[in-house]
Amino acid sequence: MEFHVSALVQLKGLPGEAFDALVKRAADLVDAPWDAQVLYPDEPEFRQTLFGDFGVLFFQVDEEAELIRIFNVTWAG
Repeated sequence: MEFHVSALVQLKGLPGEAFDALVKRAADLVDAPWDAQVLYPDEPEFRQTLFGDFGVLFFQVDEEAELIRIFNVTWAG
């Protein structure tokens, strides 16, 4: 799993509750990366999923590299 620089910037100031929920959801995605909503019908590797009560995580699944790239984190809490 890797975080794009834009996602790393978005983590700054994230409340502890949100960070813990993000880590838990990201760990779950390692075992089941396709257990998330498709962002673009023509590019199913781009996905989004919820974390915690107020978070949305946007990521790309790279099956060949066996890697999840997180590129956007939004927390509205």
